[in-house]
Amino acid sequence: MTTIEVWGDALDYTLSTRHSWRHGNGRKTAIINAGHFTSAVGLSFPVREIDHGLIAQVSISLEESGKSDATINRIVSAVSTVLNHCAYDGLIPAPPKFRRRKESEGRVLYYTKDEVNQLYDIAINVLQRDDLADITRFAAYHGLRQGEILKLRNKDIDWSSKRITVGGEADVVTKAGNVRVIPIHASCLNMLEQRCSQSSASTCIFGDEWRDKDQLLRVFRKANNLLPKPDGYVFHTLRHSYATWLANAGVPVRSIMYLMGHKRIETTLRYAKATDSALAQAMESI
Repeated sequence: MTTIEVWGDALDYTLSTRHSWRHGNGRKTAIINAGHFTSAVGLSFPVREIDHGLIAQVSISLEESGKSDATINRIVSAVSTVLNHCAYDGLIPAPPKFRRRKESEGRVLYYTKDEVNQLYDIAINVLQRDDLADITRFAAYHGLRQGEILKLRNKDIDWSSKRITVGGEADVVTKAGNVRVIPIHASCLNMLEQRCSQSSASTCIFGDEWRDKDQLLRVFRKANNLLPKPDGYVFHTLRHSYATWLANAGVPVRSIMYLMGHKRIETTLRYAKATDSALAQAMESI
């Protein structure tokens, strides 16, 4: 096997041989993050010259262009993934371990239930998109990721227990690689029953209408702009809303962690801090 000399070849090799970058949900994100580094150094940059000094220099340039510490860390992680993957296959020398920036915790954005109802009404009455209304309410009251929703099939629903199984099959892999069971919220029960009654067990409940994920994001953005909410509010914010509502209702953190499919409890704890209502209720209980 020949050695790899330049960054572009290392990136192409990783994209074509690393399993999660070939088939996983993270391929598009990996391409974007690695692309920022490529824009900074070029495809022909020597792999052996990618060191701490270069990463620090690129990070400063990214910071000056407006990138957050979290985004810079994701870009650096993409570079590390490429180098480590190629080194593991014996194509380049073992790379250094690059330092990450300390990230600020940031504020969790979420919609209120009233705002989700407004989005629902906008989808139906303004945009004439019943399909957008259905998927918006479902996302907000079940906390599934966009990709998980679009892959959801009739057979994933157990009507006897009114529960949805997410993950656990070869073609349906969750971000955390786990399986979770989500109770169906009453607000979506009739809608799901109607959709499932019109499809076979293997048919995607929502995916046939939204085969292009970008199309869903574009149409949702139209509804969001009519609400209106800032640019930081996107379709994925509906998932954050679900977790925040659970935390605000006093649901145990471990239960929220399971329902959200988080690997680390620290991720779940962010939602417990998203509102002050839980703190106020805690004070009132004394």
